[in-house]
Amino acid sequence: MTGIFAGMAAMAALAIWLRGRGADPRLAPAVACLALFALGLAALLALDGSAWEDWQVLVLPPLPVLLAQHVRSLAGPARWPRIEAALATSGLLCLPFLLMPTEVRAALEAGLLPTISPLWLLVALAGVGLFWLALCLGTALAGIGILRALKRHAKALAQIIAAPPTPRLSGVALLGTFLAALFAIQLLDLLSLGRVLIGPLSDLFLFALILGTALHGLTLRMHWPDWADAVIAATETPPALPSYARSGLDAEAMAQLLGRIDAAMRRDSLWRAPGLSLADLAEAARAKPFYVSQALNQGRAESFYDYVNGWRVREAQELLRATDHTVLDIAHATGFNAKSTFNAAFLKRTGMTPSRWRASGPIGPVAGGVQS
Repeated sequence: MTGIFAGMAAMAALAIWLRGRGADPRLAPAVACLALFALGLAALLALDGSAWEDWQVLVLPPLPVLLAQHVRSLAGPARWPRIEAALATSGLLCLPFLLMPTEVRAALEAGLLPTISPLWLLVALAGVGLFWLALCLGTALAGIGILRALKRHAKALAQIIAAPPTPRLSGVALLGTFLAALFAIQLLDLLSLGRVLIGPLSDLFLFALILGTALHGLTLRMHWPDWADAVIAATETPPALPSYARSGLDAEAMAQLLGRIDAAMRRDSLWRAPGLSLADLAEAARAKPFYVSQALNQGRAESFYDYVNGWRVREAQELLRATDHTVLDIAHATGFNAKSTFNAAFLKRTGMTPSRWRASGPIGPVAGGVQS
């Protein structure tokens, strides 16, 4: 069965690599990480049960690190965290053990004390112990890295789209959830010294991992258009750095652009379109998406997503007081595609739920509301 799994993983690596050759160049880092992961998994399974089985420790540590970097790359350009890169090489700690004669390793694995230099034995056992600690730490950090990448992905989407992710855009979140679950199982297995993934459960785990990797790799696609790269890169720059230093948009030009943005929103009621994107607003305001993003982030201190939701909530406030329409109907009428999203945005803006807002004041226009 292990040989079959090794072949499946090798075929998955080849398929992912071939798929990446014709994909968006921006996907290259993510494709490379996923293909290397599948190849590493194939090598790990090929060594299982062979005379070289102990050498699996050199292949195992990079696998969770590669998956975490893959997810980070899908969320945008990402560097390798140094600590993860170091932990990926933790298998080298086992070299003193691996370089022991075969009969000595067999005796140690059987719980016997072999005839060998005490110093060599001490170094070998210490290396193995440090290796398992590093492997557990690397797996845990990779899981944390995936969760951070998902948060970064959501923040990036808020800069370019005014609605929750579509099924296509939520693929990264689904992948992250799947991988986080696999990492949790793997970490439990490591901490229990292999007592969790045994028998059929181990085969099921491997099958799910290989199949999930292959299906994901064959359906990879970039989650945002070319024009969004500069916007996302600028908003991700650390606060201490001049993220928009080269844009050339001064304070006066920014104020004029914000006026055009507000006028376009008011003139065309753009917020009512659930799929409104930054590019749509930029076109209506006769400006480049990058400048619109800069104006909102620097001039209004809010993302595109929050800016549009502000207009939606203001109109919803008026409709809740001026009409007897249901909350769900008002949510849809103002551009929200889900009641839960509407409630969250309304609560964030007003400090109360839509129903409580409706009950808290008289029927009639709301001061400072949307003006046609």
